[in-house]
Amino acid sequence: MTTQASLRVLITGGAQGLGFSMAEAFLATTQAKVVIADMAHDVLEQSAERLKSVHGDERLSSVVMNVTDEDSVHDATLSAVTFLGGLDTLITCAGVISRGNSESHEWALWERDIAVNLGGTYRCAREAYEHLCRSDSASIITIASLGSFLGMPQRPSYNSSKSAIVGLTRTLAAEWGVHNIRVNAIAPGFIETAMMRSGITAGLLDEKKMMDRMPLRRLGRPDEIAPLAIFLASPGASYITGTVIPVDGGLLCDGTFF
Repeated sequence: MTTQASLRVLITGGAQGLGFSMAEAFLATTQAKVVIADMAHDVLEQSAERLKSVHGDERLSSVVMNVTDEDSVHDATLSAVTFLGGLDTLITCAGVISRGNSESHEWALWERDIAVNLGGTYRCAREAYEHLCRSDSASIITIASLGSFLGMPQRPSYNSSKSAIVGLTRTLAAEWGVHNIRVNAIAPGFIETAMMRSGITAGLLDEKKMMDRMPLRRLGRPDEIAPLAIFLASPGASYITGTVIPVDGGLLCDGTFF
């Protein structure tokens, strides 16, 4: 069986945010080989060089990928698999968010969020499928959100796409389990990333209210999401599939606002 040390990992949206943090954690705490994929070419190069300077270029490579384009996903996945020598774990971190009142939300933004968040997850999973079928420790980790559970105002396309990712995760888990491919979702809460911080800057998130609502009374850090991804990709999670695991400082469980 593939061990955690020998995992071959592809991370979309890997040049920044949660994706970069996950790549960093896999490289730092395991001997896995990692490919980060992103469409932001300049940021991707900088992030890859940063990781290579610490971990070397034998375990880390990067590839440009537009998750809304089927040809790009195909070519980038093939390039990643060539470098890795196969594929054991796909982590779909590529994502965007747009905000606006539901009665006037722009259709172009709706279509973009659905295409990137939901369509991108599905395209990458489909492209990875044949490669994962050859692995003896195959895993897909999708990225859901608090928006998969809560009606968060002024995010109609984001919340819809993230809710649909939960349905897709469960469907793939049910269908592909026979091929020993496990599929699970991580649902981050309010994590200190550029995407989350943009909501505060735009006045759509009240940081004090957020702190008061969360039992742990603080924002999460990207490095608090990565260990769960490492676990879900590991042999220790070999009987876990179809799950959605919130990492949210207890926000979803809190009933003290009643």
